[in-house]
Amino acid sequence: MRPEVRQFIRNRRWVHRGEAVVYGANTRCDAFSTDEQGFRHSVFNGKTLSVADCLKAKKYGIVLGSSHLYGFGLAGNQNTIPSLLAEQFGMPFANVSIPEANSRNLHSLLKGCFAASKRPPAVVVHMSGGDFTSFCFSSLADPIFGSPNLKQIESALAERGIAPDPELFFPALLSFNGFWTKLISQLCETREVPLLLASDTTFFEKTEPSDLERRCKLGIPSGSEQARQFETHKKYFARFCEHRTGLASKLGLPIAGPGPANDLSYVDEFHYDKPGTQQLVADYAKAIGSLL
Repeated sequence: MRPEVRQFIRNRRWVHRGEAVVYGANTRCDAFSTDEQGFRHSVFNGKTLSVADCLKAKKYGIVLGSSHLYGFGLAGNQNTIPSLLAEQFGMPFANVSIPEANSRNLHSLLKGCFAASKRPPAVVVHMSGGDFTSFCFSSLADPIFGSPNLKQIESALAERGIAPDPELFFPALLSFNGFWTKLISQLCETREVPLLLASDTTFFEKTEPSDLERRCKLGIPSGSEQARQFETHKKYFARFCEHRTGLASKLGLPIAGPGPANDLSYVDEFHYDKPGTQQLVADYAKAIGSLL
């Protein structure tokens, strides 16, 4: 029912880049491609651009996020959020997104982008959905280092011997998200770069599933591990959204996106299809327009 997703499953190669897990570099297939650092290419004026290419432009934007913004399951680099924003605002947007990226990873990546470019970006868009979804996988979080990455979860759980109680670790997740989001905000502020926080949203917050989503059995766990993940997500998502909204207010930052309720369309519980992505971009574009 979603043949384009096969390309992502067959060509998804995760490798460690230090502590972070990234997509394999220089991947080429019909649905997507990655640059020499493992970032997905974006498109501007018909040209396929790496992150390094975008940073060389006279005017450019940066999109920071996890697989939500990377566009897992979304065929065509031209259909991703960074590419659609590029078309909207007449400048390339670098797709600085990696699987389950947390705000600590993204702070480091943003700092590296600033150092590598001769001029600062016109705007930065930051979604921290990876902070929360990583927590939902493991029920673990550290206030400085966050949750285990996708390749660390098995060993992190084995160290404890029993399933961790997410209620005990949720405050640490909020501390982690707040701390690193504040540092991202300060990094942008020192360079006078406008920053937009993008609110996370998933299939679980959707008002009513579509017929296709029902046929794909979205929201129905395939096993006990996914059942725990889904249960944790549904139990804590509203509290995480409330924290995010409060954080944006405290930092004086705009926040865009549908938030705790949506009518987007999905390829799976956490990734948007083409119409869903277009709808999300419309929300982001309104906020970015007021910043530029």
